[in-house]
Amino acid sequence: MPSAKISSTRNYRMFRRSDENRIVDLKQHKKLRDSMKTYGFLPAFPIVCHRNGTAGLVVDDGQHRLALAEELGLPVHYVVEDAKFDIAFINCTSKGWGLRDYAAKFAANGIESYLEGLQFCEQYNIPIGTGFGLLAGTVSINNVIDEYRSGTFKIKEREHADMVAGLYSRLVELSPILKTNPCIYACVSVCRVDGFEPERLISSASRNREKLVRYSSKDGFLDLFDELYNFKYSKKIPLKFMATEAMKSRNVIIASKEKASKKREKQTA
Repeated sequence: MPSAKISSTRNYRMFRRSDENRIVDLKQHKKLRDSMKTYGFLPAFPIVCHRNGTAGLVVDDGQHRLALAEELGLPVHYVVEDAKFDIAFINCTSKGWGLRDYAAKFAANGIESYLEGLQFCEQYNIPIGTGFGLLAGTVSINNVIDEYRSGTFKIKEREHADMVAGLYSRLVELSPILKTNPCIYACVSVCRVDGFEPERLISSASRNREKLVRYSSKDGFLDLFDELYNFKYSKKIPLKFMATEAMKSRNVIIASKEKASKKREKQTA
């Protein structure tokens, strides 16, 4: 069966939105706008319309591409499909890209930071978002999600990431119920303390497995780590306090760098 013919036009007025489709909301499609600014309106992804007598062409799928094409002055590529179909049902069948999809794509293209990131996550058996976030020197991949999705992700703190992931994975081996984000965040914090010894914490945890319970907050895990780290030591080290202060100092440094970066951007604009 032959494929539908792809036609092109800049006559945006020849189309109208289907009443069965979603309302156009360009504020929710920033990435689509950025994509069309970069690549234009690709003929490989035409909008789908059907004819409706004197009403002209009714857009069944691609109303946001149409609106952005008009905004950007791009030609619209479209196909006419008169077969009836449920727009909502068709649109809900596609699955969005997950974090692993992006990593696999860029790794396959030979980008070393994604290859290393995937190996790191496999080595420590941790989620993609957690692993790449640690490698970026942050607690969440959401802090660098734009770079991650664009293929420009950079590994900034491999040594610290290894320490955190190693500590976390060994704790989870001792007690699988510790496999939680608050536990990871606590590991990130204590690994920022100068002179922190992961082996001391792990050794104590292995001798006190009954204490390895699940907490709902980072503070709860920091209290646990503090107790374990000082177990049977006469000279107590205020691990929780030191970890909290270390993170505060780091946040101040990061905020200062971001402020300086924004200032440079304004000066060069």
